[in-house]
Amino acid sequence: MKTEDKLKLAQDTHAQCMRTLEILEDYDANSPLMGAVGELWAEVNLGMTKAERGAEHIDGTTPDGRRLQVKAKRAGAHRDSGTYVTMPKDTKADDLLIVFVADDGEITRIIGPVPTNLLQPKGRGNRCYVSDIVKAIGDK
Repeated sequence: MKTEDKLKLAQDTHAQCMRTLEILEDYDANSPLMGAVGELWAEVNLGMTKAERGAEHIDGTTPDGRRLQVKAKRAGAHRDSGTYVTMPKDTKADDLLIVFVADDGEITRIIGPVPTNLLQPKGRGNRCYVSDIVKAIGDK
């Protein structure tokens, strides 16, 4: 199956899951499927080569060799001051891509250098508020 077809399938499946969760109510809408949508989007639209499973703290590399960490969040998260992404303390990524997935599967994104100045220690990793990342990188 071509990567573009995988992305379409993941987006459609996500949209169906969101419709189901809306009917069921009271369930977490941040499904693992969103991570797959984010990574597939990066492969299709940025030419990312996916890292091998278990690669240390990166999801892939861009055609120009930059190491990429991909995070996926529900659309609107960049407007919620309490939403954050978690990154490893010893991240190897050069760039951070945050993909925002709408309930219907539509995607918007922001991408830029890992904002190391915004990372706050939390448990085994660092977290950074999405709203702060948007201010630092820009809303694209």
